Amino acid sequence: MDNKELIQLILNTQNDLHSRVKAIHDIDISGEKSKIIVELKNILSRKKNTEQGTMDWDPAAEERVVDIHVIGKLNQLNDDSENQKIVEIVSNAVPDIREFGDERKEDAKVIQSIHQKEVYAMIVNLTQSRKQNVAENAVVVLNHSKLPNAPVGGDVKGIFPGTTFTFKYSHLKDEMDSYVQASEGKIQLSEGVKKYIGDNNTQLANDGELITIQSTLSDAVEKNFNSTFNYYIENNKLIICTYQEAAKRWLDWWSKNENTIK
Repeated sequence: MDNKELIQLILNTQNDLHSRVKAIHDIDISGEKSKIIVELKNILSRKKNTEQGTMDWDPAAEERVVDIHVIGKLNQLNDDSENQKIVEIVSNAVPDIREFGDERKEDAKVIQSIHQKEVYAMIVNLTQSRKQNVAENAVVVLNHSKLPNAPVGGDVKGIFPGTTFTFKYSHLKDEMDSYVQASEGKIQLSEGVKKYIGDNNTQLANDGELITIQSTLSDAVEKNFNSTFNYYIENNKLIICTYQEAAKRWLDWWSKNENTIK
């Protein structure tokens, strides 16, 4: 398809999101750059579906994904004039788009490809938002931006053996305690997590029932609680922390490392 056909595909909301994103990447930028920039900016200014999302369909989220990929394409053309829109896109991102995945991880991929100090600074600033979902979105984006010596996350497989454990729990405290016990001291809970569990010992199973999973510790850490907590690695131990604590670690990291981003 030529660029005109690709743009029509992108604008047609009846097309699936994967196809629309692929079309953005397929746009040929070898021609007259000023014309292509105008065409891309016209996509950004299109009339968007702002209907409230449902469990099965979130049109606003899909349009945000299109927007951030268009912004990424503009940056390939050395046009960063639309980068400020990334703040609103990340602020409103959702953890799951049906048949697509976590919008925030998609944002992180584009932001990583742009790799601009000013963009990372905007995301770090969002970690200090008073709106919890906005701050958490910013932390997730930073966690998946593959920044050097990141203060949150990390490869946990080297810390734990590949042993499969059987975990049984009914409440959040039971779950976290089972991981700590199985780790033989290699998993620790931060003060923030301890307080959170004390205040919000969420019931995870039906009354009188237990959740039973068989998993390695590394898989349990990476898959089972990322929606509630974060983690970091320190002295070959894994510290489970809250999003607020992760945000502070990112702020501290930025104060020391911002000048390493070119």
